[in-house]
Amino acid sequence: MKRYQYAFRCAPGLFDVDVRAQARPIPAPAAPPVPVARVAADAAPDVPPARQPGGSPASVPAGSGSSSAQDAPASGEKSGSADGPSAEERAALLAEAQKSLDGMIGLEPVKRQVRTMMAQLRMAALREEQGLPGGAKPRHFVFAGPPGTGKTTVARIIGKVFAGLGLLSSGHVIEAQRVDLVGQHLGSTAIKTSKVIDSAMNGVLFIDEAYALSNSGYSGGDAFGDEALQVLLKRAEDDRDRLVVVLAGYRDEMVGLLAANPGLVSRFTTRVDFPSYSAEELVRITRSVLAAQGDEPDAEAVEVLGSFCTAIVDGGMADTVGNARFARELCQKTAAQRDLRLYAKHADSIPTREEIVTVLAEDVVAAHTELMESHGNG
Repeated sequence: MKRYQYAFRCAPGLFDVDVRAQARPIPAPAAPPVPVARVAADAAPDVPPARQPGGSPASVPAGSGSSSAQDAPASGEKSGSADGPSAEERAALLAEAQKSLDGMIGLEPVKRQVRTMMAQLRMAALREEQGLPGGAKPRHFVFAGPPGTGKTTVARIIGKVFAGLGLLSSGHVIEAQRVDLVGQHLGSTAIKTSKVIDSAMNGVLFIDEAYALSNSGYSGGDAFGDEALQVLLKRAEDDRDRLVVVLAGYRDEMVGLLAANPGLVSRFTTRVDFPSYSAEELVRITRSVLAAQGDEPDAEAVEVLGSFCTAIVDGGMADTVGNARFARELCQKTAAQRDLRLYAKHADSIPTREEIVTVLAEDVVAAHTELMESHGNG
């Protein structure tokens, strides 16, 4: 108790969530002499710096995927360029976002909604250029749906769209979960959450399994999750011109999260529902993944892939095994089984190029058996 009283006298504002939720700029130190190597590095601002030994990697820009909260810059550092991309770079980002969206298999309702959002944002910008009211703009999102349905991919596309329209100067994506936001003791959660939000400034903060921040199973309530949500709500409002937040998770759980937190409903006004994949779409995904690996299934292997995907969907297991995640894992294990087969067959010889790139039905069957056993369905 004496230690607690002493700590409180030293830091009386420890429990002021409202104050600690605010981003606090760090005064810039006097600039030291710039070495030649630094000048060369600054001449190419679009190239993210490589990880230094013992250092932290930089945030990933809009055109380079996403990074986790563990890879985020230190608190107070703002990601993205203050000036933002040039007109040519913005046009390239928009074209890349459109290409990525069009290249996604299935998800037609999601694609329509994202295209509508792109049109809204573009028209709002044109109206403002003409001196007209821009109207309401979608800013923060709820992505609801089963795992493996492209939610993270769509978040990256949204980052590119916002950066391409000049609404964010970076558009990078920071991925986080409850463990990245909640501290180990009362008072540390707001600091930890603010640090993650700071790393996502000028970009997109993607919080997966966001419903875990409101855990009704805890005795006496979830004080840590509630504190993280308070900070998130305040920053989502205060920094709405420099930050996009996406809350993602299972459909029913996300409905429960919104119902239990009315403040989320007023700020996260755009909901995108992600459907499960059909059997035909899963087959197309497997063919696409195999092609990206440089592999090609023979006719019998394609037939077996189709039968397995149909059984998964008809059996109501698509969401359990992870939809597209299942397809990717099946392809990886199929290639591994093919390599194992060739290794045993050609112990004293070299397989042909065709053998190396072709997967057979027996490879798919062995991979499927191994994968289903890992899901407890062997």
